[in-house]
Amino acid sequence: MSMVIAVAGSPRKTGNSTTLMRAVLKGAARAGADVREVYLNGLTYRGCQGCSPCSPRGRCVVRDELTPVLEDLRCADGWVLACPIYYDGVCGQMKTFFDRCRTFTRDPRSRSLKPQLEGARRAAVIVTYEDNPREEYGREARKLVHYLGWMGDFGEVGVLCEGNLGPRGAAAGRPDLLARAEQMGERLFA
Repeated sequence: MSMVIAVAGSPRKTGNSTTLMRAVLKGAARAGADVREVYLNGLTYRGCQGCSPCSPRGRCVVRDELTPVLEDLRCADGWVLACPIYYDGVCGQMKTFFDRCRTFTRDPRSRSLKPQLEGARRAAVIVTYEDNPREEYGREARKLVHYLGWMGDFGEVGVLCEGNLGPRGAAAGRPDLLARAEQMGERLFA
């Protein structure tokens, strides 16, 4: 059985990105995956300190509530990353999380970028926003996919970038969108 860990960047546990994340996990569980949710906003953690000891050690030296999450992600077969767009970029919680994922991108013997996660993985990236679709928002989703490539072999990455989700919880009222998310989870993590 594969382990899929979902990281929610939204401060809202019932927000649109989190709702779609849960739909992806529902599909993954239906496909037989063991699933787990992590809410970044509920953790006390610091951003990357730029101290670079992760390079020779292969592990982040900052110890806080994000530390066990990073260790679990190191072993997970699948990742689901979900966040809203705030002020034309991924929300701060997700950006800070990705900065700490730097530990997965450093060659312990040099300062060059080299994926540190061993083995093939799959991922789903979910980005939501309130207003009309804009080019920048798709770019934000592609950036997250690009960052995953710095960390390891994420052979297949599903992307769900959805706008026009103005009111809080609007995604829950979109059965078409929920079905797409569930299907993506089932296909990716079967």
